[in-house]
Amino acid sequence: SYACNRPMERRAMCNSDGDLLIVPQTGALRLKTEMGLLTVAPGEICVVQRGIKFQVLVDGPSRGYVAEIFEGHFVLPDLGPVGAWGLANPRDFETPTARYEDAEEPWTLVQKFCGALYEAALDRSPFDVVAWHGNYAPYRYDLSRFCAFNSVTFDHLDPSSFTVLTAQTLEPGVAACDFVIFPPRWMVQEHSFRPPYYHRNCMSEYMGNIFGTYEAKQEGFAPGGASLHSPMIGHGPDAHTFEQGSTQELVPTKSDPDALAFMFESTYMFRVTDFASNNLLHPEYTKCWAPLRPHFDPENIAAGYGNS
Repeated sequence: SYACNRPMERRAMCNSDGDLLIVPQTGALRLKTEMGLLTVAPGEICVVQRGIKFQVLVDGPSRGYVAEIFEGHFVLPDLGPVGAWGLANPRDFETPTARYEDAEEPWTLVQKFCGALYEAALDRSPFDVVAWHGNYAPYRYDLSRFCAFNSVTFDHLDPSSFTVLTAQTLEPGVAACDFVIFPPRWMVQEHSFRPPYYHRNCMSEYMGNIFGTYEAKQEGFAPGGASLHSPMIGHGPDAHTFEQGSTQELVPTKSDPDALAFMFESTYMFRVTDFASNNLLHPEYTKCWAPLRPHFDPENIAAGYGNS
C-alpha cells in the first residue's frame, strides 16, 4: 500500500528490481514519466515497468495499492475459448504522448536496486525525452472498460475469470501475480450459492477494496482496507452473506454498481512487515465466521447439478 499528501519535488524514482502495478483508491496520481504524463484516478490502474524513471504528483491526501513483480512483465491473460475479445481488451490500454522538460536545475534520482535505495544528483530534469517509439512504455487502464464474464447456468465461477493482467512464472499456468477485479455485473445462476464459495487456495490472496461494499463481506472491509489469506488457509463469505446467499430468491440480480474490489494473487508467499503486524492487524477479523453453523441434512441432498 502507499499513502502520500504532497508531490515529489525535483525528485524522480527508478526501479531496477521489477515492474510496478499501481491501484489508486483515494486521490488521483499524475505520473510524469520519461515517455510522457499519465493521470491515474481511483477506478483506473497503471503499470510502470522496470528501469523507467517517473515522478508522482498529487494535489492532496492520496492512497492506494502497489504490486511489484520481479520476473517477467504483466500481460493480458490468454482468452482460450472466450475467443478474440473480452475481459481487458488491448484497445483500452493507453500509453503517454511524448512530453519533455528542457530544464537545467538540480534534481535527485532515487534508484531501487536489489531492495536498497540509492540517490544520485542530477543537474537537469530526467524527463528530457523529446520523442519515443517502441512497446516498452508505461500504460493506464480504466477498470470500467473490463468486459466481465459470468456463469449463465449454475455455480459461482473461479475468480480467475475476472483476471485483468497476469505475470506468469516459468512454470506453465502458474502466476507470479494475477490482478483480478470484482466489478459490477449480473448474476443469474440457478440452483446455486451465488456468493464466493468457501475454499482453500494454493495461491496467496491479497485483496483490496477501492469502492463500496465487497459482496462477500458486508462489514469490516472498508475502502482502503486489505486482507491477506496465505496458501491453504480456508476462507469465504461472512455469516451474514452466507445466510443471505442461502435464502435469496434466485432471480437475475446486479451486484452493487458502486462497488469495486480487487485481488493480487500469487504463487509466492507474502511476508508481512513488522509495521503491518504491529499496527494494522484486525484482531477480530475471524469473528465474521463465528455465527456460522452446519446446515447439512443427508435427507435433503439435491440431485443433479449445482449446490445442495
